[in-house]
Amino acid sequence: MKNGPLVSMIVPVYNKRDYLRTCVDSLCAQTYTNLEIILVDDGSTDGSGELCDAYARRDPRIRVTHQVNGGVSSARNTGLDTARGDYVYFLDADDRVLETMAAEMVSTYEREGCDLCVGGIMARDEQEESNSYRIFHLEAMLIQFPTLRKKHRFLCQWILNNKLGWSVNSQVWRRDIIERHHLRFKDGQKIYEDMDFFFRYTACCQNLRYIPQMFYIYRQHADSVMHTSNEQELLYWMLCLTRSWNEYLDASCPPAYICAGVVYIRMFVDVPLRTEADKKRAARIIHSFRTSENGEWLLGQARLAVRNWGRILRICGLYLGLRVYAFYKSVLTGDMSAFYQVNQLRLWSETLCAWKRTLLPDR
Repeated sequence: MKNGPLVSMIVPVYNKRDYLRTCVDSLCAQTYTNLEIILVDDGSTDGSGELCDAYARRDPRIRVTHQVNGGVSSARNTGLDTARGDYVYFLDADDRVLETMAAEMVSTYEREGCDLCVGGIMARDEQEESNSYRIFHLEAMLIQFPTLRKKHRFLCQWILNNKLGWSVNSQVWRRDIIERHHLRFKDGQKIYEDMDFFFRYTACCQNLRYIPQMFYIYRQHADSVMHTSNEQELLYWMLCLTRSWNEYLDASCPPAYICAGVVYIRMFVDVPLRTEADKKRAARIIHSFRTSENGEWLLGQARLAVRNWGRILRICGLYLGLRVYAFYKSVLTGDMSAFYQVNQLRLWSETLCAWKRTLLPDR
């Protein structure tokens, strides 16, 4: 397909020479050909930059930018600053996409006029290629949230609650929305920068189309940031990010204390506390929240949450809202009993649902 909207494919590259060919080849092989492929060499020292230049000499659609190492957010922002496409796609240099991805996404956009297209992700173990599985396997759907209340509920129950995944690599984005709202990745944020961008972009939308095809092939390997970071480091970066939301969230988003609470629940303590080991881990995390360098700020958010528990329930819904409230109550008091009580309700609910499925199987 030679005509049609231009798609900017942005790839941050830092010392990924062993994987880069597979990544760039998957972009060059797209059945939709009206592309610009922007390779941002983020100060590589392993020859990745030279390989990028070699690709640019072979394919006129490829442009290369070399910069001093600034991290993945900086590299993606550089790509956004130079992008000219109607749509934008981000791909990590050690992953690849199916050759029909761009064609399917552009076709959906042009046919439906939606604000965001989200596709599926297939994870593959670097050590065992045959060990593949789908991430967030959902049915095709169009989700609309035309009112502020519906948008707030969608942001909490779907985006921040991680029902669609937090990776920016499974979406194709409208560049006009990105530029109109001055959206960029948060510089210096080592982890969770994807979730932050996805959240803020979606807050500017009125609808979202989910396509269940597994377009993005994610390579799992042991040296990724998420695999090498310990619990305290993950906690630190999440607190830094959610604290920054107080500075720029507007009326299109729920209050920062609600947004942060949903993320904390999902990321750190959203497991049934069935064993003493589970409970000890949850108590340890609550203690870490309270005693971190952002602890005083978090205690302030907890006070807001406890005072405004009704608003939490209205935005998050009863099931999620009760857990957010109980989490903040535990942070504020240091007493896990409120969280345990809500968790017990959760376990009873899950047991009841399982019992109903047993007695009343689908016909």
